[in-house]
Amino acid sequence: MNAISLLTQDHRNVEQLFNRFEAADRPEDKRAITDKVIEQLSVHAEIEEQFFYPAVAAKMEERGEVLEAVEEHHLAKLALWELERLPATASNFDAKFTVMKENILHHVGEEEGADGLFQQARTVMNATELDELGDRMERARSSVPHRPHPLAPPTPPLNRLLGIPVSILDRVVNTGKGVARAAVPMLRR
Repeated sequence: MNAISLLTQDHRNVEQLFNRFEAADRPEDKRAITDKVIEQLSVHAEIEEQFFYPAVAAKMEERGEVLEAVEEHHLAKLALWELERLPATASNFDAKFTVMKENILHHVGEEEGADGLFQQARTVMNATELDELGDRMERARSSVPHRPHPLAPPTPPLNRLLGIPVSILDRVVNTGKGVARAAVPMLRR
C-alpha cells in the first residue's frame, strides 16, 4: 500500500472516532472511544516518525516541515498521555479531548494540504518508493508502541531500537487495563 494512502486512511479513521466521541453521552463510552483514539494515534505517530518522516526528510533539501510535524507529534503525545490517565468523569476530560482533537486536525490539515508534507513526499519520492515505504509501515504496525510515550526519542535509530520492547510493555499494560475494567463491573454485582 502507498505510504500516503495508509497515513491518510489513518487520519479518516481517527476523524470518525472524533465524531463518535462528540455523539457519546456516557463517560464509559467516551473512555472507550478515547482509548481507541490513543491507540490509533500512538501507532500512527510511531510509523510516521520511524519510517515516513525519515524517508521524506532524506530526499528533501529543506526539512523544516518534517521537524515541525515531529514537534506536533510530541504535543499530541503529551495530550494523549494525559487523557490516558484522566478519568472520563473529570470535569476537564471533554475539554482536554477537544483541544487534542483540534491540534490533531490542524496537523492533518498541514500534512494533507496542497503544499503539505504529503504533496512534498509525492514530489521527492516515486510511486515505487512510496509503495515500498507503505509496505514497511504496514508491517511495523504490530511492533510499534500502542500507547503515547512523549519522552521517548522521536527519531531513528533510538525510536526503532526502543519500539519493540516498549510495544510489548504497552500490550501488557493494555491487557491489564482490559482485565481490570472487565472485573470491576463483575465485582459490583
